[in-house]
Amino acid sequence: MKKQIIFLFTLSLLFALTFAKKSTKHKKSSSKKSAKKPEGSLEFSAAAGVIIPDASSENPIILSNAEDQPLCKPDVPTTPVKELKVMPGYDFFVLTNKIEYPRKLLMDRTNHLLVVSPERGLYSIRMDKCGNSDILQILDGTLYDERLGTGVAIYGQHIFVATETSIYRFPYNDGQHSPLADGVKVMSNLNPLKSTEAPDIVIDVHGSAFIPRSMTDIDDKVGSTHAVIKKFNFRDIPEKGYDFDLDGEFFAFGTNTQGLLGFDVQSQLWGLNGLPKDIKRIDVHPDQDLSVSGLAEELNKYAGPGNNYGFPYCYTEYSLEKISELSRGRGGQWGNPVFLNESFALDAYCLDETSNRVPEVPLPPKSYASNVHFYSGTFCSVGDLATLGTSVGLPCNWTNTPIIANHGFDNQPEGHSVVHIPFNDLGHKPRLDLDVDVILEASEPCGEGKCFAPYGLAVDQYGRLYISSDETNEIVVVTRYFSETAAREFTDKVDAMEDAMEDSKEQGDDDEKSDNDDKNDKDDDRSSKDDYKSNNKHRKSEAKKPRL
Repeated sequence: MKKQIIFLFTLSLLFALTFAKKSTKHKKSSSKKSAKKPEGSLEFSAAAGVIIPDASSENPIILSNAEDQPLCKPDVPTTPVKELKVMPGYDFFVLTNKIEYPRKLLMDRTNHLLVVSPERGLYSIRMDKCGNSDILQILDGTLYDERLGTGVAIYGQHIFVATETSIYRFPYNDGQHSPLADGVKVMSNLNPLKSTEAPDIVIDVHGSAFIPRSMTDIDDKVGSTHAVIKKFNFRDIPEKGYDFDLDGEFFAFGTNTQGLLGFDVQSQLWGLNGLPKDIKRIDVHPDQDLSVSGLAEELNKYAGPGNNYGFPYCYTEYSLEKISELSRGRGGQWGNPVFLNESFALDAYCLDETSNRVPEVPLPPKSYASNVHFYSGTFCSVGDLATLGTSVGLPCNWTNTPIIANHGFDNQPEGHSVVHIPFNDLGHKPRLDLDVDVILEASEPCGEGKCFAPYGLAVDQYGRLYISSDETNEIVVVTRYFSETAAREFTDKVDAMEDAMEDSKEQGDDDEKSDNDDKNDKDDDRSSKDDYKSNNKHRKSEAKKPRL
């Protein structure tokens, strides 16, 4: 596991390509194939036989065999409802449009896709690598007279499904393609105020379940304890189950989670915070609704128990420069006007990070960011537009960085896209100076009618990205263009770049040596001149002395 984590933090494009050259040299004389897993790899999933490069190995592998790639598409293509634009170097296809209102996606350990539809129920999609699929409803949408939520999670031999007010546990085996049965309620009182944000549920590798509660309406009676994330032990659930209000541990305050939670590869919890409507501060602008004209949605990392993330007292700026000279820049903090009064310096409170943890990434307003997914690096690829990719998977240098589904709002042009946010490897911090990578988006701004509205995200064992669009009832798969020659061509590019750098260094060394020689020659000339002047002066001085 430690090796895997090291890989996920250190694998970079240049490293991978430099290795490719060495690996080729080492293996020229051998054509023997490993009986188990190749040297220089880690087993990512024993059940599915998924392997990934091991960067701590002397020779980490690059997966670039044509026979390993899913280079096909469904036998019967499905045309997208709206024209879509994919990132250069990538392609996409519609897996299905047969599930109404698809939201959360969950890929189990056998590359088996589960889809939550709050309107209809939980669906199982069994598919081959080309995307030919068989769809089966395995749970009805009106579970025990409770409307289904969006939350679903797998832990051990069970699947946990959230309704609007409860969580149920069912026996489940990876790859199961049959109806769920023998459900048991394991949590109640989940969402007593019936927030429009139906609760999600995620469970880490240790069996700790994280469940958010959100607020729809805000007034001066609302506090940070009304919008929280709580942590529960799902390894050992009491016979009577949990009560959300009475049990569990407060993990984060002031969150007001929007959409779906996600873990990075270190099992750190991340989530999205939305904005209420009609936020006005007269000191900033007398008329503008700041929720649509400059305040940010938020991507937060929930670093540990007990921290406060600001809601409902504090908001984050995305950019107020166009409407106010008081702009504090991206990430600046502002007090909620509902709670402003003369007896308490709310802005100062919001600017104090011991009271209010600022977000890792301020997101554009009106995006309705709905899902954060961290890519684990499975079947990752290297390459560029000229070489194409060494696999159909997402880029290796996207490992442990977030992909965001921007659902957008009806009849609004913002959002309606899926983007990747660049991060630094060092410190795992976002590069806010760089633009996001737009992976998939609507070709035209959303207007009347149904729009491409991304909500759920998942990645399969081939590194392909799955996206649900709840308005168009689609699940779309994004895949990189593959070339059998990509590894060699890109390695040649790296070799050429290294040679150029080496030549430049040698030229620099030669120039420096030449400069030093010239300097030494000049110093010698100067020394000779100084000697001549000194001798000449000495002769003149001697000539002036009286002879005895």
